[in-house]
Amino acid sequence: MSAYMDRKLENLFVLKYLLELKSHDLEQKKIYRIQNRKIEPLMKRAYEIPVYRKKFEAVGAVPEDFRCREDLIKFPVLTKSEIKEWITAELKKNPEKYQYYHVYTTSGSTGTPLKLCASPRENAYFAANWLRIAMENGVNPLLDQTMALKDPAIVAKGKDSFWQKLGILRRHKVSFLAEGEVIAEEINRVKPDFLYAHRTKLMQTVEYARRQNVKLHHPRAYASISETLTDPSIRLFRKYLGDRLFTSFGSMETGACTFTRAGNIRKHIITNDTHVINIVDEKNQLAEQGRMLITNLFLHEFPIINYDIGDGAEITRRNGIEYLTNIRGRMNDWIVLEDGRKYDYHPFYAATEHIEEILSFRVIQNNYHEIELELVADPLRKVNKESLEKEITGKLEKVITDYHMVYHYIWKREIEADKTGKLRFIINRMKEGNS
Repeated sequence: MSAYMDRKLENLFVLKYLLELKSHDLEQKKIYRIQNRKIEPLMKRAYEIPVYRKKFEAVGAVPEDFRCREDLIKFPVLTKSEIKEWITAELKKNPEKYQYYHVYTTSGSTGTPLKLCASPRENAYFAANWLRIAMENGVNPLLDQTMALKDPAIVAKGKDSFWQKLGILRRHKVSFLAEGEVIAEEINRVKPDFLYAHRTKLMQTVEYARRQNVKLHHPRAYASISETLTDPSIRLFRKYLGDRLFTSFGSMETGACTFTRAGNIRKHIITNDTHVINIVDEKNQLAEQGRMLITNLFLHEFPIINYDIGDGAEITRRNGIEYLTNIRGRMNDWIVLEDGRKYDYHPFYAATEHIEEILSFRVIQNNYHEIELELVADPLRKVNKESLEKEITGKLEKVITDYHMVYHYIWKREIEADKTGKLRFIINRMKEGNS
């Protein structure tokens, strides 16, 4: 069947793959047998691609050497720059081949925007996996209405499919550039059964509701995606959007790889029938905590194998099944000291997480000895800013042992997202020549 026909029948493929995925129990050990059956065909496909053939040759391996997730540790790591160079060149060389494929671009929040490509069937698998995750949190994807934040170009088309006109797979799209006020108004107008968005956009929405004393519709389930959830943001979301909060880890490159269930948003269930996640240490050996190397099992046109996404996590086990906890996003953002020591956002998070007067924060490093802390206080509480600043400084000085460091506190109404629409915990301006 041609890519053109696949594109026409894509919603049917979504339903087909959804039925397949829903038949798998992700918390039973036999899920690993399903996973293993998909690894060798993926590696055989990768062996046909020059960029991957070089990786096989570099370690003296052939596809048959990879039969389970642990075997993938022997395969070279795939980097973001490799993906960018490879896919960009292929799309430029063969534009007609991919005319009916889905081509999309990541936001570039890490500094490296990527152009990605998926066949209609692969795109259907992405959608089916996400719908399966929603169903695990009580959503009926056939009958319930979903509201999501999408690219403004997609929103502008505003055309329902045949199925949506019948009341099936209904989706309401809002621009991801929309302000919190607009998103809040749409939530109350549409009253979605299922809502999902980046943490930053949900935060902007509930911040607006808090300031304007607006009561928001509570969806049957809602998901905060792509960015790390903090205790203050969890409390705020639950207060304004209800208790049915869950989260999912993934990326534009890999699709959703994990999810939590409402009520337990710390334990991430891995979608082992669509992905492999190996946790490795600095030597790229299997470890209990460290970096995530992610393999997508259904992308065969442009495979993503052993992708170093730059994020970290820890493993916990129950009844022979691995779960992820303490997922740490954006590990490439650091506070840097003059002697070379680096700190990610965790010392700042630990210094503020139990202070309920603080709703959100951001850290900005201007030079080796000056850090700005942008803080948003809960206006419903009495806040002694001087006392809180002293408390936070004391906690930080116990971890970041540089007594020449000066902390400048800036109290704001809200933390603004950057140009990509995301909210980074740490901004290091020294990269821009201000050191």
